[in-house]
Amino acid sequence: MNESDAKAALKEMGVPSPSRQLVMDWLRIQQSQELALELPDSAQEAPSGRSEASHPSAVEHPSSKSNLAPLLRARGELQRPAGRRKAGRPRIQAPWFQAVATAMSDGTPLRQALAAVGVHGLTARQIRSLYRNSVLKAMRREARQKWLREWGVAPKARMRYACKGGLPLGMSPKLRRIL
Repeated sequence: MNESDAKAALKEMGVPSPSRQLVMDWLRIQQSQELALELPDSAQEAPSGRSEASHPSAVEHPSSKSNLAPLLRARGELQRPAGRRKAGRPRIQAPWFQAVATAMSDGTPLRQALAAVGVHGLTARQIRSLYRNSVLKAMRREARQKWLREWGVAPKARMRYACKGGLPLGMSPKLRRIL
């Protein structure tokens, strides 16, 4: 099934001029329904002899694999740091991370920054993992500090108080007696 078939089906359903997004969503739904029909009946039914409550190992946990690595690998943008490998999961970095961090330095949201840089087609899960990505976080923090310094925005000085309604910490004892 292609886009013209999808448009024709949507027009039959009463949509006079379907948008591209609507056509793509309709195609995706049709593909998932076709895949569901192809599965054998035994694969669609849950096993009746076991209940998930009695067997906690039967409960499926979300994957701990990266949401970004497959996308970046498919685009040919996945970068790994050179040198000795450190313990744990290798860091994921794309060449457009710095541009996104710079675009976000003035307070622009991630989705707008991605669009401004020209990165499209990310799912909600991939965008969420971008927010958590440690490399991008560090770049965003550094770009934000640089932007604040360039535009002369100084962070507000906050006084810490020893107790509510009390004097600031670090005040000399003589001054405390006077006040």
